[in-house]
Amino acid sequence: MVLLVVAFFLVSCEQKIVLKEPILEKPLEEKAVTDHFAIAEEHWRHKEYDKALAAYDRYLAEYPTGDRVRDVLARKATLYYSRNQYEEALPLFLEVIDKYPVNEQRAEINLLLAKTYFHLEKYPESRLSALQWLELYEDYPGKEEIFFLLGQNARELKDYPRVFYWWFKVLESPQTTEEKKEEIRSRLLDLIYEATEEELKEMAVYARESNLIFPIYYRLATSYLLTNRLEEAQELALKIMRFAGEGEWFTVAKELMEQAQRVIEVEPNVIGCLLPLSGPFAIYGQEVLHGLELGLDIFRETDENLSSLELVIMDTEGESERACDAIRELAEKERVLVIIGPLLSRIAEEVVTIAQELGIPIITLSQSEGITSAGEMVFQNCLTPEDQVRSLTNKVLGEIGLKRFAILHPDNAYGRYFMNKFWDEVEFHGGTVNAVEAYDPKDTDFATPIKKMVGLFYPRPKPETEEEEGLEEKPDPIIDFDAVFIPDSYERAGLVASQLAFYDVVEATLLGTNLWNSPKLIEIAGRYVRGAIFPSGFFPGSGFRGVGGFVEQYQLNFQQKPGLLAAIGYDTIRIIKEIVREQGEDIRTREDLRSALAGIEGFEGVTGPMAFDSERRAQRNPLLLTISGKHFLPLP
Repeated sequence: MVLLVVAFFLVSCEQKIVLKEPILEKPLEEKAVTDHFAIAEEHWRHKEYDKALAAYDRYLAEYPTGDRVRDVLARKATLYYSRNQYEEALPLFLEVIDKYPVNEQRAEINLLLAKTYFHLEKYPESRLSALQWLELYEDYPGKEEIFFLLGQNARELKDYPRVFYWWFKVLESPQTTEEKKEEIRSRLLDLIYEATEEELKEMAVYARESNLIFPIYYRLATSYLLTNRLEEAQELALKIMRFAGEGEWFTVAKELMEQAQRVIEVEPNVIGCLLPLSGPFAIYGQEVLHGLELGLDIFRETDENLSSLELVIMDTEGESERACDAIRELAEKERVLVIIGPLLSRIAEEVVTIAQELGIPIITLSQSEGITSAGEMVFQNCLTPEDQVRSLTNKVLGEIGLKRFAILHPDNAYGRYFMNKFWDEVEFHGGTVNAVEAYDPKDTDFATPIKKMVGLFYPRPKPETEEEEGLEEKPDPIIDFDAVFIPDSYERAGLVASQLAFYDVVEATLLGTNLWNSPKLIEIAGRYVRGAIFPSGFFPGSGFRGVGGFVEQYQLNFQQKPGLLAAIGYDTIRIIKEIVREQGEDIRTREDLRSALAGIEGFEGVTGPMAFDSERRAQRNPLLLTISGKHFLPLP
C-alpha cells in the first residue's frame, strides 16, 4: 500500500513540472535607450532643439556608457555649433574625437572642431586641428573647406603668403564650384594688392603656373619703379609681356615698361615751372619768376657762377585745364626732373594729383591746406597760415605775456580761416578770446563791429544819479582784451586801426598777418599802428644770410624791391641747385631727387631757416615785425 501511494505521488509530480523555453523580454536598459534616443531624434527632425537637448541629456544621465553615447555627444556638439554656442560645443567635440575611432563620421566632427576653434579666436589650435584633419582624412571629401579654413587662420595670424597658398589650393581644386572660384579669385586679388614686396615674392612662388602671376609681377614691378630699381621693374614687365600674350596684361606691362624707360631717360638738369604769367594773376607769377631767374644766376656777367640747370617755363594763364596739359608736357615731352608751381590753390590741387600719377616731384607754392596728402611726390613751399599764427601766438603769449584777445575779421574765407586758427592757438597757450566780431569785406566804415566789441552798440542802464540830474555822459568802452587780431589787407587794417582809436581802443596791441607788410600801412594809419606786430615771410632787414645780395640784385635787374613771392621762388630754386651741386652724380632719376628733397634740413634761405617736415611741407618760423615811428623793425 505504501509503495503504491509513493508511486502515485511521483507520477503526479512529474506531470506538473513541465520545462518550457523562457520568453525573454528586451532588457530594460536597451528599451529605455531606444526610447530616449528616438524621442530626441524626433525633436531634432522637427527642429525642436531645446527638447532634443533635454532628451539627449536624459539618455546620458541614465546610461553614460550606452551604445548611443557617441551619437548623442556628436548630436549635442553639432547642435551647439549650429546655434553659435561654441564654448559648449568644444568639449563635446573633443570627447567624441578622444573616445571613438577614425571613421567618416569622425572626419565631420574633426572639421567642426577646427571651425569651432576658429570661431573662438583660437587660431593656432584651429590651424593645428585642420592640418591634422589633412593627415588623417586625406581620402575623404571636404579638403577644400579645410584649405579655406587654413587660409582664414593664416589671415588672422597675419601670415598673408600662407593665406594665398591655402586659398590658391581652393581655387585650383576641380571640386570647387565656379561661383566659389570667383569669390576666391577676388579674395586673392585683394591680398595681392595689399601685400608687401617680400610677401609678393613668396606669393609668386605659389602662383608661378597661374595667371595670378601677372598681377603679382605688376605689383612688384610698380614697387621697383617707385623705389628707383628700374632695371628690375623692366625685367618683370618683360616677363608679363612674354607670357601674357596679346591682351589686357600685355598692354599694362607695356605701359609699365615705357614708364620705367621715361624715368631712366629723365633730363637731370632740366626744371619745369608752372606759373600764371598772363591773365589776372600775372603780376604774382612774374614776381615768382623773377626770383627763380635770380636764383639761377642768369644775370651774372661771367660764366663762372652760372648754374648748369635749365628752366622750362609754362604759362598756366591762371586756368586749371591749361595747367594740367602743361604738367603732362613737362613730364613726358620735356622730361624735366622736377616741377616748381603752381601758385594758385585751386589749380595746384588738380595738378599735384597728376604729378603723383606721373611720378614726378613737384614743389607747389600754393597755401592750400593738406595739399601734400596727394602723395609722396608733392612738396609745399610757402608761408602758411599755420606758420604765421604759430609764430605770432608764441611771441605774444609766451614771451610778451598778453593773455586776453579780441578778433575783428572780414567775413570771408580768409578772415574766417585765420580767426579759427588764431582762436585755437590762443586757447592752446592758455589765453582767452573775449570778443569776436566780423565785418563785410567791402565796408570802409567799421563803427558797428567795433561798438559791439567794446560794449558801445547796445544801450546801457543809466545810473540813478545820472537820471536825476539829467546828465548824458558818453559811456566808456569796455576793453577786456590786451590785443586785437585783424587778419586783413594792409588797406583795411589801416582803416580799422584809425577807427579803433576813435572809440578809445588805443592801449590794445594790434596784431595782423603778412598782408600788413607794406609801407602803405603806415601811410594810411600813421601813429595808430605803432607797436603793431605781424609776421613776415620776407623782410630786407631781417639779417638772414644772403638777403642783402638778393635785394641788391633784384633791384638792379627788375627796378623794384622784392616781395615774399620773389623770395620764395629764389629759395626754391636754390634748394634744387644745392641738391644737384652736392649730390649730382647720385641724382639720376626723379625718385632720387624726391628722396633728396625730403631729407632737406636747416636750409638757410632769404626767408629764414627752412626744412621739409614729415608731410613734405616747408617749416619755418616767420620773422615778426613791429612798427616803430615810420619804420618796420624785426621784433627781437
